[in-house]
Amino acid sequence: MTLTHISVKKLFGELDHEIPVHWREGLTLLHGPNGTGKTSVLRILDSLFNKRFSRLRKIPVEELVVTFADETRLVVSWRTGSRARKRRGVSEVGLTFELHGSSGDPETWIWTPGHEFDFPLGMIDDFVPHLLRVGPQAWRDERTGQVLDVEEVFDRYSDQMPAGLVRNVASAPKIPAWLLETLGSNPVYLIEAQRLVPQISRNPRRGREGSNQTTTVAFYGEELASKIKNALADYAEYSQSLDSTFPNRLLKTQREGRRVPSDKEIQARYTAQADRRKSYVEIGLIDAGDELQLPENLDHAARRVLDTYLDDIDDKFDRLNGLAQRLQLFLEIVNGKLRRVSLEAAREGGLIARTRKKRELIDLESLSSGEQQEIVIAYGLLFRELAGTLVLIDEPELSLHVSWQLDFIPDLLRIAKVADLEFVAATHSPQIVNDRWDLAVALSDGV
Repeated sequence: MTLTHISVKKLFGELDHEIPVHWREGLTLLHGPNGTGKTSVLRILDSLFNKRFSRLRKIPVEELVVTFADETRLVVSWRTGSRARKRRGVSEVGLTFELHGSSGDPETWIWTPGHEFDFPLGMIDDFVPHLLRVGPQAWRDERTGQVLDVEEVFDRYSDQMPAGLVRNVASAPKIPAWLLETLGSNPVYLIEAQRLVPQISRNPRRGREGSNQTTTVAFYGEELASKIKNALADYAEYSQSLDSTFPNRLLKTQREGRRVPSDKEIQARYTAQADRRKSYVEIGLIDAGDELQLPENLDHAARRVLDTYLDDIDDKFDRLNGLAQRLQLFLEIVNGKLRRVSLEAAREGGLIARTRKKRELIDLESLSSGEQQEIVIAYGLLFRELAGTLVLIDEPELSLHVSWQLDFIPDLLRIAKVADLEFVAATHSPQIVNDRWDLAVALSDGV
């Protein structure tokens, strides 16, 4: 379901915000003074749609209403005071969810924290191997990259803890199907202001002692290398299957009396394919190889063979097309910003940076913070998000030169088209908004 409106009541105890979502355009810009809750609105949406209720309940707000294109409304209320359950005499905040449809009574569900623990928290990452402790009460989930607090860890992974260590405070019901369906139909991803922080990686040969930190830009470089290798492996496997059946399929076209294209049609198809191959070579996806030189005035038999051959090449290239489109746009956007350095894609290194003049290799981590921000945002949007995701971006202007800020919205809309994404961004920068005030929603500080 498409999100069309967001209503926030009593944020920080006093701020009310009505936010129309420009879903047809694919981009909504939140702007306003410091303290108006732009970042909090993004975190509320992220916590809600990613079912991080332990985090959601800690945000100081009384009510959230999200409205969808079919006019369904999801209302979330923060349960405090006499309505909240008490643990050890301390009132705890719970959440009430109500889904209002076009008719009938609303669906209702109440969530409250559900666990107590009386053992050293350092034992958690021993029981759940893909969790790595990164703070006194914080763990990074290495499968998703999310940082979880202790309540979120227990919400998700208490079933992996030894019996007896986790004591249920209340019989917390599972999330009902209607709420799972509503939240699941709207994938949401938050790109926070601190997006260059190190990523935690672990050396499986050295165990936990082999843990190390890698900057986000270097981590993404390694990830891209893996994506390219996987795509090429799929391409090779599919190519092999087509090659092995080529003779039979060729004979089948003859038996079925398939129309044989003219010499002009074959030449046009081959030229278009050569251009496509060249674009894949330029972005580092495939090797140049030897090109087939077509003679003029092809005879009937040659045109029949080439017709099936060109069909196969189109099918093979289609296996790479999704990655190629994203990679081409990524390099175009990033290299359009970098002045003394250019970025390349490689099967081994993933992302490679070279000086423009001498073509010398340089370390990705030696790039400026602004250059790294550009790489991290563009890569994250093009390669890490599912189609249809609502992407939340906090302060996109960080470390970006004014001229780069002016390009932000045009670049974002190009990414949205290729990757099929929608965006809500929170910004202080008039340069980010530029001439697109029609997409902007002002958040008042109530003063």
